[in-house]
Amino acid sequence: MNLFAIEMKLFWANRLNKWLLLTYLVAGVVAISLSQVTYERELEHYQLAETFYQNEIEHYQEQFDKQQLQLGYMGYYLFHPVAQLPQAWSALFRGQRDESANHLRVRLLGLQSQVNANALGNTDAQRFGQFDLSFLWLYLMPLLIGAMTINLLADEKSSGRWPMLVAQVSKGTQLIFRKMAVPALMVLTVNVTLLVLATWMTSVTIDSSWLAVLLQVVLYQLCWWLICGWIVFLNKEASFNYLSLISIWLVFTFIVPGMAYLYQIQQQEAGKDAAIVFEQRQYMNDSWDKDKKADFEAYLAKFPQWTPTAPLGDEFDWRWYYGQQQMSDVVVSDLVEKRYQSQLASHQQGQAFSWFSPVMTMQYSFNRLANSDMLANVDFNQQVAEYQQSLRDFFWSFYFFDTAFEKTDFADIPSFNYQPDNAAFIWQGSLKLLLLSLVFGVLLWRKVSAFHER
Repeated sequence: MNLFAIEMKLFWANRLNKWLLLTYLVAGVVAISLSQVTYERELEHYQLAETFYQNEIEHYQEQFDKQQLQLGYMGYYLFHPVAQLPQAWSALFRGQRDESANHLRVRLLGLQSQVNANALGNTDAQRFGQFDLSFLWLYLMPLLIGAMTINLLADEKSSGRWPMLVAQVSKGTQLIFRKMAVPALMVLTVNVTLLVLATWMTSVTIDSSWLAVLLQVVLYQLCWWLICGWIVFLNKEASFNYLSLISIWLVFTFIVPGMAYLYQIQQQEAGKDAAIVFEQRQYMNDSWDKDKKADFEAYLAKFPQWTPTAPLGDEFDWRWYYGQQQMSDVVVSDLVEKRYQSQLASHQQGQAFSWFSPVMTMQYSFNRLANSDMLANVDFNQQVAEYQQSLRDFFWSFYFFDTAFEKTDFADIPSFNYQPDNAAFIWQGSLKLLLLSLVFGVLLWRKVSAFHER
């Protein structure tokens, strides 16, 4: 029997190793199952919203048949559903989906008041968090690797077996690396098994993204394996090893991300969303007391494509009302653009901090792949703005040009079609993990060299 087979037999003889791996595997299956349930529930909610919308359309069609349809009221009361549909990887990596509104209903009023007046995501999920596969890999995998490797040398020395073991091999370091390789291989096997199970249990398919995720998991595991190896070759007692691992884990999982969060908060101006809503609504409230004909002329000057329209009379006119609603968006457009730029800057700041934490690096990569990060939310809001503009162009053609609305026009009402940003920066994250692994690889090599000299 070769030496590696002996180490494998010794590994499985340890009952704690069996329970740790089994618990890790079961936790992974539970995480995948819970995430898939959440994913399917999201799709069901979106389908319910779409069904309700179609029922509303049928109601207005019935009014049209009875010659009771008032197009201005239809534009005001008809809510159009828009949703940031979850992608396949969203079932495994929830990211920030529960921290932002990804399902709205918009109508032909000021858009920013509608967007910012909605609840920001699932408050219950924000309170308790989501147990998904990324949580298992990011936070629990390092602890599992450490639990099975961190005290290999310390335990052998404390039991008095180390001198006898060293006498049977040419180099003690080879024995340590062989002992560390076995649990690393077992953890990698379980991780690959979980990824295969996730492919079977969800809509994830094996493609270039799947391979990229596998690569990143391997690099992440390698990084923590090198960290554990470095601690092992510090040649300290078990208590020191545990304290060192927990300290490093806390720095990478809480301290660096916490510092990044505090820095991002300080760089942002609090209350900007409320200021956008206030200014937009204040503009609309003030419009009722102004010269409506002058405001209407100002609107036509801003949007000349609607100029060939009848003059505004003394009675209430939907053209003026909807024009002012659009102008209220124009008034706050600079604030909206600043908010977008602030969000993008915040994301870039987080990416900069991720160079100092493999946990942040992997999290940013997974969130980008699953289209569940801040960039996805910014892109979704911009798509919603473009969609509402298409609604305006559709209804305005009837309001401003006095065109008769026919029953066949119901089918031409624009519908929202979310287009995810498929640009995944997971390869950039892989490069960061590789560089971090090299850093700890160099530290490990130096300690191994010092260990040889003893």
